[in-house]
Amino acid sequence: MNKLKLALIVLLFSVGLVKTQPAAAQTPISAAKESVEFKFTTWNTEWLSCSLNGPTNDELQINNIVAVIKTMNSDLVALQEVGTSNIYTTVDTIVRRLGSEWAGSIIASTIDNCAQNQGIVYKKSRVQLINASLIVDGGSSYVWSSGRFPVLYNVNLLDGSNVIPVSFISIHAKAMGDETSYLRRKNASIGLKALLDGTQYNTKNVVLLGDFNDYLSGTQCATCLPLESPYKNFADDIINYQCLTTALYDPKYAIPVIDNIIISKELFDNYIQNSAKRDETSTLGIPNYSYTTSDHVPVSANFNIVPVQSTCKNISYSETFALSLGEFAQYSVEGTQTWAWRQIYGATVSGYATAVNNPNEDWLISPAFDLSDKSSATLSFNHAINFSLIERDKLSNHTLWVSTDYTVATPENATWTQLTIPSMPPGNNWVFVNSGNIVLPIQYLKKNVRFGFKYLSTSTSASTWEIKDFTFNTNCITTNEPIVTKGPECKVYVLNKQIKIENKQLKPVSVYDITGRSLFSISNERNTEIPVYQQGVYIVRVGNEVYKVIVK
Repeated sequence: MNKLKLALIVLLFSVGLVKTQPAAAQTPISAAKESVEFKFTTWNTEWLSCSLNGPTNDELQINNIVAVIKTMNSDLVALQEVGTSNIYTTVDTIVRRLGSEWAGSIIASTIDNCAQNQGIVYKKSRVQLINASLIVDGGSSYVWSSGRFPVLYNVNLLDGSNVIPVSFISIHAKAMGDETSYLRRKNASIGLKALLDGTQYNTKNVVLLGDFNDYLSGTQCATCLPLESPYKNFADDIINYQCLTTALYDPKYAIPVIDNIIISKELFDNYIQNSAKRDETSTLGIPNYSYTTSDHVPVSANFNIVPVQSTCKNISYSETFALSLGEFAQYSVEGTQTWAWRQIYGATVSGYATAVNNPNEDWLISPAFDLSDKSSATLSFNHAINFSLIERDKLSNHTLWVSTDYTVATPENATWTQLTIPSMPPGNNWVFVNSGNIVLPIQYLKKNVRFGFKYLSTSTSASTWEIKDFTFNTNCITTNEPIVTKGPECKVYVLNKQIKIENKQLKPVSVYDITGRSLFSISNERNTEIPVYQQGVYIVRVGNEVYKVIVK
């Protein structure tokens, strides 16, 4: 059994800056008698794991934090000012001490135990983390305290086999009461609200929570005139947002709270009125709490939510091109040659005609797929290429693209993103080669997804491209994931936070996160164990076989 070195794995699963894209569409949740109560909390843990700036006894601080979380009995706690490093992974330590029923995640903008990152911990029986990423398109790095971006956590709230999708957005805004800091908070709020008002989020169940470093009514900036909250844009938009913590007051500092919770209109009916509170009672058992643990008190709110049974169905689509082009449509941007069907050879295109190489741009476009409630999608096909001996021409003239805004019109009027084809034919014969499984990045799991095969030829290079046996498969967002998945020659499963791969033959192994980002690749391995410390969904490719696993 080949055990990979810890240093490599830490590098492998370190989280980079990810520009967020829309998750699956969500419908408003209706409150009723059979609803399930959930409790959500935000808590700035004051330089957790950094004794240079915060409480000096890190071991005592983290044990106190675990005790407070257990006392609060929240289903999800968003944490701010969390350090993390390869030496000391704070959230993992919290989770271990909370017990096996808990899980956690940290999206680190800076890998350091004196960094101010954000994380979450949650009950596994009540919350399923789908994905998490930094939000880098809701205001500039400067306004978000020079890179302390908000963090998006797309989760499913759980009630048995039923799921309720919610998008939690945790923020830690710029601190201090001077006018410049105030303006940075205000501009950050403007940028974030513009994003949330847009089509990516405006129908989702959104909970915005965190250390706002200012009030929801008024401001800590005494010289700012008028004395308006930098979050006035949210407070004034009572149609789309509700500020739950406006009336909360911090008696120690004699000011309104700066740790706040705002919800989108989809959750208005689910909020339990007057449940928002400073969770001070959970801290009473901690001696010298403000010196040993945090200078912030947790802030919580409760919700009654009705689970919705998922109606998602997996897609298993195939087009052999054995009889025609099927539901695929051809479109010629340039040239008189087009994609056509040929018996035995399937979908075929060539710019070579009447002994002449002709310039062409030809598209073969799939039907539309609705992937808005899917957790993953893969496609593959068999193809042959001949008369393309120059590698550069082969790679540039035979490409695969994906679009979510194409309508039945010219392809150049749509937005297309190229997908990598793992296996290309040699280019000098008629032998069909399987493309290998192509994992669709998570940002394209939405409605109106189409794939386009793009063929190019010139007056000096005009190959022939043949395609058949196109397959496309998806998985629904679900909590009932198989523990073990098996292929013809391979078994992939998760045990004790390790992805275990058992091959009958030596094969290359690659690991991807749910966004399709490559995390690790190694050639010619039979049995491999990969420790994984970050929970989530991972795609494992072994040879030409693809598996999805969930690390809890």
